[in-house]
Amino acid sequence: MPIKAEDAKKYKGYQENEIRIAQFLEKNKGSAFTSEEVIKGVGKTVGFAPDEKGSYITWQNLNTLLDAVSVSTTLNDMVRKGKIKASVVAGITYYYID
Repeated sequence: MPIKAEDAKKYKGYQENEIRIAQFLEKNKGSAFTSEEVIKGVGKTVGFAPDEKGSYITWQNLNTLLDAVSVSTTLNDMVRKGKIKASVVAGITYYYID
């Protein structure tokens, strides 16, 4: 599937998750988001739900946890590489694009 040449240049060297995050932040330029808000913004599940027996030890919750860790790791890698910015306000890290 072809992409715009502009996007090919802009996202050169980006991984799939990085592109989703960058596009979400660009679409909402002027706002800064917590990692949880970015996770929701890229279409991942946030929060855990018990199964019918009340246990939180479920495959769905494990997948949710892995998604959260993956996005959080990607956010921090993107900050380190200068692809996005981060600012800590009142102990909470917010991510954004200038």
